[in-house]
Amino acid sequence: MAEQRPESKDGKFTYKVNGTQFDSKSEFLTAREILEMAAKASVIPGKPDEYYLQGDKRRYKDDDKIDLQEDNIFITIPNTPTPVASRNRV
Repeated sequence: MAEQRPESKDGKFTYKVNGTQFDSKSEFLTAREILEMAAKASVIPGKPDEYYLQGDKRRYKDDDKIDLQEDNIFITIPNTPTPVASRNRV
C-alpha cells in the first residue's frame, strides 16, 4: 500500500510504501516510481516491470502520475504467469 503525507517545509513530499518511507520533490509519483520504491523495500520479488498498479479508478501505466489522495492503489501480481511447480514425466 502506498500513501502520501503533506508537503514539508523544505518542499519535499513524503511517501510510504508498505511502511518504508521515501521523500520526493514531486507532489505526484508515477506508477513506475511507486513500483521501484516497492522493489527497494522488498515488497515485491523480481523486477518492477513484472508488475502493474491497479487503483480503485483504473489500471495505471508506468508513466501515469498518481494522486494518492484521490485513489487507492494496489500492486498486482505479474502480468505473465509465474511457474510455481511442474511435474516431469518419465
